[in-house]
Parts: sequence; C-alpha cells; structure tokens
Amino acid sequence: MTIKLLLVEDDEGDRQGFVQSVARFNHENGVEFEVIPFGTLGETLNALDGSFDCAVIDMKLGDAGGEGNEVLKALSEANVRMPVVILTGTPGEANDAFVHIDVQKKGEADHLVILEDFRQVHASGLTKVMGGRGLLEQSLSHVFKSNLLNQKEAWKKYGQQDPEKSEKALMRHVMNHLIQLVDLDEESCVPEEFYIFPPIGDLKRTGTVLKSKESGAYFTVMNPLCDLTVRPNGEFKARHITLCKISSLDECAAHEAKSKENVRKELEKNKRNCYHFLPGTAFFQGGYMDFEHLMSVGKEEVQDRFEEPLLQISPAFLKDIVSRFSSFYGRQGQPTLTYAEE
Repeated sequence: MTIKLLLVEDDEGDRQGFVQSVARFNHENGVEFEVIPFGTLGETLNALDGSFDCAVIDMKLGDAGGEGNEVLKALSEANVRMPVVILTGTPGEANDAFVHIDVQKKGEADHLVILEDFRQVHASGLTKVMGGRGLLEQSLSHVFKSNLLNQKEAWKKYGQQDPEKSEKALMRHVMNHLIQLVDLDEESCVPEEFYIFPPIGDLKRTGTVLKSKESGAYFTVMNPLCDLTVRPNGEFKARHITLCKISSLDECAAHEAKSKENVRKELEKNKRNCYHFLPGTAFFQGGYMDFEHLMSVGKEEVQDRFEEPLLQISPAFLKDIVSRFSSFYGRQGQPTLTYAEE
C-alpha cells in the first residue's frame, strides 16, 4: 500500500536529498512512500487535503521565517489527522500549540529513522482509521447514508426545539452506530482500548481513576452514573464519592496461601469475585480493583485529596465491572443445611 508523504521544503538541495532518502528506504524495505513536494507556502496551502498519510515540514519557507507554522495551522483548522515531523534549521520557531511528532534539526536528523517511524505508525492502522481517507471517514459516510438520512425529519424537529441538545444527541447516536460497526469485528482487544486517556474533561464519572495525593494509591469511582450527572445548577446528586482501591499484585497475594504466580493467573482471568483486573499500559500501571476495599469521600474533599482524573475506563469494559461489583454486594447466600443422622 502506498504511503503518501507531504514534503514542504523551500531549498531545492534539501528537497532532493530527502526524496533520495525516500527512494533508498523504499528499495531497502519494500515500502512505497510517495513524496508530494512543495517549495512555497502558497502552493502548499492550496494543495492541502485529507489524502496525505504523513508530513515533513520546514519552518522557513520565505524571508520572514516561521512560515511552516502557517502550514501546521492550516492542517489543524482543516482537521487533517496525520503524524508530522518538523525538519528545519531553525527549530526554535516551531509553535508547540500545533500537533507534531518531533522537531528535528537539518544536518542532524536521520531521514531513514523518520521514514521508519512513519512506516510503523501507518502499519499500526492509526492513519488508516483517522486519516482523511481512513476507515473512520468511510464509516461516517456509511452511517450518514444508511442510517441518518431516513431519520432527518425527526432530527430537524429536535434541532428546532433545542439545537445544542440536538447536536449532542446526534453525536451520541452516530457514535452508537460506529461502535455497532466494529463491536463484533474482533474476538479480542488490546489493553489500550480498556481506557480513555487522557480523559475527556475533568468530571468524575463511574469508572474514573483517581490518584491519592497523600499515598499515591489509585482508586476507581464507583457511584451510579445517575448520581454523578451534572444538573443545571452545576452540581451532581451524590453527597459522597465511593472509591474502590486498585491494589497491586503484592497487596493481593499477601492475603493468599497460593504462590504469587498462581494468584496472578486467577486474578487476570477474573476468577476471584472480589477483584477485577485492570490491564497495564504505557500510561497506567494497571492493577486489581478490590471490591472489599472501599472508601467514601465527601465530594467537597475530593479535589483536595486526589489529583485530577488520570483516565476513564471505557464503557465497553465498565459495564462488566459494574455488573460484577453489584453482584458481589448483592449476594444473599443461604445457611448451611444440617441433616439428622439416621
């Protein structure tokens, strides 16, 4: 598959040097990078669209300098989603407000390393899903044509009544359709799917993970979602936040006679009804929610005692946690029966 690379460089020699590096990389790795080069700010802005998979941009495209920031701004405003490397002789001019992978200096940067990074990102599916030609755009088009057009009269009425509320409802509706398209596509998931990181906003929701300022321990918010819904007055119903401790393997194994390895295997398969396994990732160490270790904190105290939300457990996984948590505390049991000896 061809990887379309946007190259923005005003110096002819530097431009040709990068193109030669691409040709070498393609030959050595069996990859097909297609370079689309531009030398001026104007022609670059006129050609920008969502068809590119990655970009290498110089900062100085004219006498003033810093023109590369205009390209970054245009990409941001057009919601073009792709990895970008700033390759320039003036790295200090790059504006950190715009999204890019890295800022590298000409003469020091290795073109082949940059290309290999782009190749790995492309192979991960990130640009295939999020890019302008990606699966997300195709899925949105499918939902629009197959599901939304025949419902437009209803949505027009909602929009007349409350445009802002209608927009949020429509977004939820579209997302539900997108989830349905991929929900049954694969039998297994990767750990990163378990979380929303960083979380959207700073609101505490069911499944929000917080870190204690005092102990450094992690806790999961377990209040019912309806009690944490923000009302028109800016407050939510719950008076206290119910927190479930996320324990380490050592903490869990300390209460067990079995070996730590056997305990780990049982916990990671959720064979203990008082624990729920949270997988580790690069941004979160993971652990085991201990349903027996609960803490209640007044909602006015949460901000003082805990850091801002670290992450949010994704809805697809949260529903199982809530179900197991409810079942653990909903157990009734029955007395042991004793039979008379005959």
